[in-house]
Amino acid sequence: MTRISIREQVLNFVLLLLVQLPLVHRITLFEKAFGFFYIGFLLLLPRTLGRSYLMLIGFLVGLLVDVFSDTPGIHASACVFIMFIRNLWLNIVNDDFQEVINLNVAFLRKTGFILYTVPLILIHHLLIFFIENGGVHLFGMVISKVFFSTAFSFIIIFVINFAVTPKHRRE
Repeated sequence: MTRISIREQVLNFVLLLLVQLPLVHRITLFEKAFGFFYIGFLLLLPRTLGRSYLMLIGFLVGLLVDVFSDTPGIHASACVFIMFIRNLWLNIVNDDFQEVINLNVAFLRKTGFILYTVPLILIHHLLIFFIENGGVHLFGMVISKVFFSTAFSFIIIFVINFAVTPKHRRE
């Protein structure tokens, strides 16, 4: 077990948002894939935080993204919901990692990391795009955006997490 470093978490958050908001938020692939990788910060918060703290952090992160994205609460609502179900989903998917505090590729292994993050990213993107669309009209277009954005966001989150994880922990 390792201790939670609040200083490290704050630094991760600031760095991700500094990259997310001005640069990557504007990048789209073929008008279908949007990289919302700030959710990686939320999904990889330490496991020991309580649900209330997780939901509060999710709300604040989502609200900050909403302010800079000019979206009225869409990201905040999606982030709060993801933080509400995060620990439940983690317990369902990764029973073997009950003692793990810090969630990353090194501790969850690649398969566990994929099984944990991809469904939550998918749900996050479903909420964002369906709320933004105002319903289920244009269902096919929204589903394609969700699918491609989930893949794009996951790849970015995985690469960033893999790059910052020390090599001796990945083996």
